[in-house]
Amino acid sequence: MKELYENNLNKKLTYFLLATFLIVGCIKKEKTEIAVIKVPGVKCDMCEETIKKAIFTNLEGIKDVSFNMEEKIVNIEYIPKQTNVETIELTIAKAGYDANDKKRDATAFENLPDCCKSH
Repeated sequence: MKELYENNLNKKLTYFLLATFLIVGCIKKEKTEIAVIKVPGVKCDMCEETIKKAIFTNLEGIKDVSFNMEEKIVNIEYIPKQTNVETIELTIAKAGYDANDKKRDATAFENLPDCCKSH
């Protein structure tokens, strides 16, 4: 009887694990793209934080934001079904920074910390 019970339990566990793997395997990972955006106005960690906050607060589908401060470039991994490069550029511009060909919002620029406005 004990052997029959253990055999039945093993079968149930095997079916459960198989079903779990099938469900997890069927879940599609969202396709992402990387936007490379020139942000010539970035100067310090505060600039980076301001841009990241604007992006993560205002946009859906952002997976990662990383900066190359030396080259003044921000790389943004995003889900194309949820946002696009132009929307990302406009969000950065509204935060007070030029983004590719999008010009910064003058009022937002004036409200940046002094370290972010020095040229």
